[in-house]
Amino acid sequence: MFPEITVTPSDSLVHERVCIVIQGLLFQKLYKIELRLIHKTGTYRSYGIFKSSVSGRIDLKRDAPIRGTYCGVNEQGLFESVEPTDNVRYGGYFNCTPPVDFEYQLIVSDTEEQLVGKKVFKRRLRHPLVERIEVEEAYPSGNNAHNAHGINKIKTSTLLGESGKSKVTGTIFKPPGVGPFPTIIDISGTGGGLNEQKGAALASRGFAVLCLAFFKFKNLTEDLLSDAINYITSLPYTSDRIGFQGVSFGGTLVMYLATKFPKIKAVCSINGSFAMDEFSHIQVNGKRPPIGIFSPNGGHVRFLNDLMVYSDMVKNITLEDGAEFQFESSPKDTAFRFVSAFDDLSVPTVHSTNRLCERLRKLGRKVDVDFVPGGHLLDPPCFPHHPMVYSNIAGLFQTYGGETSLHGKSEFEVWERTVKFFSEHLGAPTPLSDYLRLSPKL
Repeated sequence: MFPEITVTPSDSLVHERVCIVIQGLLFQKLYKIELRLIHKTGTYRSYGIFKSSVSGRIDLKRDAPIRGTYCGVNEQGLFESVEPTDNVRYGGYFNCTPPVDFEYQLIVSDTEEQLVGKKVFKRRLRHPLVERIEVEEAYPSGNNAHNAHGINKIKTSTLLGESGKSKVTGTIFKPPGVGPFPTIIDISGTGGGLNEQKGAALASRGFAVLCLAFFKFKNLTEDLLSDAINYITSLPYTSDRIGFQGVSFGGTLVMYLATKFPKIKAVCSINGSFAMDEFSHIQVNGKRPPIGIFSPNGGHVRFLNDLMVYSDMVKNITLEDGAEFQFESSPKDTAFRFVSAFDDLSVPTVHSTNRLCERLRKLGRKVDVDFVPGGHLLDPPCFPHHPMVYSNIAGLFQTYGGETSLHGKSEFEVWERTVKFFSEHLGAPTPLSDYLRLSPKL
């Protein structure tokens, strides 16, 4: 007789709490509970060894594993601690563009590794009612920019491009309804391409989000960042007050953008640096802005388990005159949020955050700081930890740091605080309907 495995809900968004209970087991026996995440990039897994109760029950809300990929009583521990298996490319990235559902298998076996029961379920980055709109169009920048109602936009210089038309390339995630929705632009780092997981998950909470490609995507050059702010605010369902979020180099770049565009009212930097450096390859109006210069002859380069540690190089850069972000130029009502991982080995995040926060606070700016355990890439809940990736710029494997289960736990906690931050400074979004009650076809 097979036990009863209950996963509630069996179809959920990644940020929601999921309860796992197994009943009908032999009492006071050891069982292995394994979670497998089946993804296009390969299989990820976590597990725990549990002892059933006198009633033959294991409840992850109440029971801690004797050993496994996480420790302590933690209902979400299996989701937080998934690790790549052998069929995942070493140093590869868990690509979620477009954002597909997370397909899970929960496997229960006994001490002899015999299958006792199995349950299949899913979690979603994207609410089924959220519309995904691919964008690739020319848009007049600067003085020529108008919104849908013909109102002149703010006068700006085209960032990293030429005057006239700039090409906005990316993906918009739009909640159901006519809006206007609180609006966010999300960008990635020097890995390039288009990463949609944050945009899909934020839109599932009621934000309109543009995931912007600005580095190594399609026919865009490395030095082109389109005039996306004028474009996204021209749409009839968006707001003139926008948030800007970036991770890694994107987290550095959003600090710079906040000093240039008054419409940015909420900035979230996820493990960004305190200045742009030689690997930024950034131009503004055809010229490279002041940056940080690395030590000559490869100084401060070190390796950990044959993986490059980039953080020491960044911490010891020498800033050119003018390389510090000109926060004095940012609107006084712009709020700044820093998500900083203690164990980041790619960027000296704690050092960078403390350095930037000191300047912002002296200016009287609103500053929100989130120091958490984890590595470099902090993504939405359930997103697997990346302890290392292959760096195309460096041409070798680079360590990102962090312990998997702690990193995964931080993703759940940080995500809720980020949603709260944007809600406070851009306007509270309207929660989306429970899609499971809307239609059996979803």
